[in-house]
Amino acid sequence: MSSKTEFIEMRQFKITLSIIYVIYAVFMMSISRFGMELYLNNIGTLFLLTLMLLDIRKNILSKKGFLGLWGFSVLHSIGATWLYSFVPYNDWMTALFDFDMDAFFGFTRNHYDRLVHFSFGILLMAATKDLIMHNYKFNLKQALLVAFLSIQTFSMIYELFEWGISLTFSDGMADSYNGQQGDVWDAHKDMGLAMFGSLITWFFLRLDRNSNK
Repeated sequence: MSSKTEFIEMRQFKITLSIIYVIYAVFMMSISRFGMELYLNNIGTLFLLTLMLLDIRKNILSKKGFLGLWGFSVLHSIGATWLYSFVPYNDWMTALFDFDMDAFFGFTRNHYDRLVHFSFGILLMAATKDLIMHNYKFNLKQALLVAFLSIQTFSMIYELFEWGISLTFSDGMADSYNGQQGDVWDAHKDMGLAMFGSLITWFFLRLDRNSNK
């Protein structure tokens, strides 16, 4: 297959996913209590969409990298719709599968924010690796190491951002956005999950000879 054909197929793949995400994100905003207002979570949705559109133009990310960015964006939009602390995943599980996840695992808090932090590591590792290899011409081993360290740095910066929110906003609004739910170790657990997720992807990308496709 020629490089031109591969480029066209890759671009079509990215455009298709981006269109699906736009339709999905608009629908999620329409059912959100925040609507189309530029609330913090909706700003995050627009930011992730912007990254997709920029990559369609520059074509830097591999299929794995772009699909990871898309998957993380989908999960974020769910959190943006209900706020992370109130995503009714247990109600969905009970309605669809008659399975009470909270009761089965003994959960005493909403863990959707934990899932997204874990997904930050496992889904965005490939995209971060692609950017590093494109910009700095590192080999795969070097790029994976820098990507892993970058994920941890971004995770820490985001937790500092949440700390700033907790100092700026009211207690109720800050806790709703941050998803702390009274856990004093929330930031540490979130960063730990992002690290664990990125380690999993590191392992698979290291073994995958087609990790750049």
